[in-house]
Amino acid sequence: MNRILGIATFLTVVLLASCGENKQNHPYEGTFTASGITFVLKPDSTTHITFNDSITYEGKWMPARASDGMEFVNIEFGGYKKYYYLKNGKLYRSEREMRHDVMGVKVQYIE
Repeated sequence: MNRILGIATFLTVVLLASCGENKQNHPYEGTFTASGITFVLKPDSTTHITFNDSITYEGKWMPARASDGMEFVNIEFGGYKKYYYLKNGKLYRSEREMRHDVMGVKVQYIE
């Protein structure tokens, strides 16, 4: 009887946990602009990039962690998974630029 009660309790907890809204937002999610380009990083890891001339691109983004523990985001463009690097409110075109904090463009999130 105790075993059945334990299993029922476990299943109830699992069911309640799965029904609740368990949305974890990544700190980089959202809409921001940089150099006149609008980036939308969606919770499902897709991106929508709109350029000044209204050309748009759909792609993916993903959180990344370097071997030294540094955290950043890679944003895909044109089939290149590591085309843009986003870290600490700046957008970079290469990991080297990001690591040395050179040539980064400040991003401005749109609320």
